[in-house]
Amino acid sequence: MPNNSEKDHNLSSLLDDTRLELLSYINKRIRLFKLDAYEKASMSASILGYGLIVASIVSFALFFILLGLAFLIGEILGSQAAGFGIIALFSLFLLLVVFIFRGKIKNAILSGTIKIIRKMETDEK
Repeated sequence: MPNNSEKDHNLSSLLDDTRLELLSYINKRIRLFKLDAYEKASMSASILGYGLIVASIVSFALFFILLGLAFLIGEILGSQAAGFGIIALFSLFLLLVVFIFRGKIKNAILSGTIKIIRKMETDEK
């Protein structure tokens, strides 16, 4: 029959083992959380990088299209300055429209980002 000292030692050993297992579990969960956060951050960065590449290519194309339109309008009107002036006014008008609807544009971007994150989460499951 075990005495109190042996029971205390067994209980202490059991508590130590349980504590070590719990700490190991917590550390593994923290590591899993970090890896999951790294994965989501890298996916978001890759989507953002792709979007920036596409946006820069579209910006270049738009620049040259507007430049061509300015020359075309300038030829039609007989004044290059008038063609570039009309394109400049058109560009300022577009900037004003973007400025007026900035809240809706921000919300659309935010909604798109949330949809992408939710899609990544459902793909994991």
